Amino acid sequence: MTMKKLFCLLGLVALIEGSMAKAGAADILTLDPEGYVRDWVMLAPIALPSSDTASDLLLREQIKTEATVKPKAGDRVTVNGKELVWRNVTAPTNFFDFNAVLKTQNDHAAGFIVTYVECDQDIPDVTMAVASNDEGRIYFNGVDIYAFTEARPLLLDADKGRVTLKKGVNVIVFKILNEQNSWQGAMRLLDKAGTPLKNVKIRLSP
Repeated sequence: MTMKKLFCLLGLVALIEGSMAKAGAADILTLDPEGYVRDWVMLAPIALPSSDTASDLLLREQIKTEATVKPKAGDRVTVNGKELVWRNVTAPTNFFDFNAVLKTQNDHAAGFIVTYVECDQDIPDVTMAVASNDEGRIYFNGVDIYAFTEARPLLLDADKGRVTLKKGVNVIVFKILNEQNSWQGAMRLLDKAGTPLKNVKIRLSP
C-alpha cells in the first residue's frame, strides 16, 4: 500500500470515528433547568376499544410486557393489527403533547413515552413530580409505581412520589390515555432538597 493510500485510509477511519462520537454525544441529553424530562421515545396513537372505560383500560396492557419495554427509535410494534414505530421526540416546553407531535386529534387513545436516566451513583430520595391529561401510569425499572385513573386537565407537579435512581441506567415508562381533546404529560425530577436534579444524563436508547 502506498503512503498516499495509507493516509487516505487513516483519514476515512478518523472521519467515521468522529461521526460515531458525534452521534453518541447527540444521544446523551440532560434534564431542562427546571428538572423536566423533555426527551422521550414515543409510541402512539393506540386506539382503545370504546366498550371499556379509560380507567379500566389504564390498568390493562396496551402493548406486550409494557412494564419492562426498553425501546429505541425505529423499533416496531403491532397493536390490534396496526404497526406502530417508536420515535424520538423532544418536547418544546416543560410538558409533552401527543396531538401536537402527531399533528392530529386523537380521542380514546393510549400512548407511551419512555426515557432512560443514567446516573454515576445511586441517588436516593428523588422526587418524581408528574402530571397527565388524562389518565397516567408509570413503570420505573420494571415496577408499577403510579396510576391516576380519572380524566383531568394537565396540572404540572400534580402528583409527587419518591424513588431511588440506581447507579447506571434507569428506565421510566409513562403511559398516558386520552379520553377527549388535549393529550399531554409532564415529568420532572427533584433532589431531596426540592431543587432540580443535576448530574444525570438522559438517553434515548437502553
